[in-house]
Amino acid sequence: MKSILMDILLNNNLCVLSTCKNNIPNSSLMQYICDNPCTKIYMLTLKESTKYNNIINNSNVSLLIDTRIRNNEPQVQAATIYGEASILDDINDSKKIIEQLSSKHVSLLNLASDTNVCVIEIAIKSALLLENVDKSSLISFTKD
Repeated sequence: MKSILMDILLNNNLCVLSTCKNNIPNSSLMQYICDNPCTKIYMLTLKESTKYNNIINNSNVSLLIDTRIRNNEPQVQAATIYGEASILDDINDSKKIIEQLSSKHVSLLNLASDTNVCVIEIAIKSALLLENVDKSSLISFTKD
């Protein structure tokens, strides 16, 4: 199951990030990258954004990544990721991630050059993997 999840994470570009503050949910369409073992996901935001403020107040997030755009096939695969989000505070790590994100996703170049840009890091806790519309599996991640 983890290999299917890794394929979904590594071979897609868009996700829906859901955050929440005071029981008011917020969802945003985001471009992302993930680390090599597929245990962390990275994306960009501005410090004054709703998602930034929500993450500061509540680190629990979920992401939805789906293969319908990529696979023009009848079988649907999707992953709902449950994770803990934080804002990277290490300047060098942030610069590296910003470079990686903007080189992979050219549409992020303007955002990446903004002085208020920051990197969201999501540590994956678990994932609900959907294989077709009638089969799902929960995958847990353990902390190292």
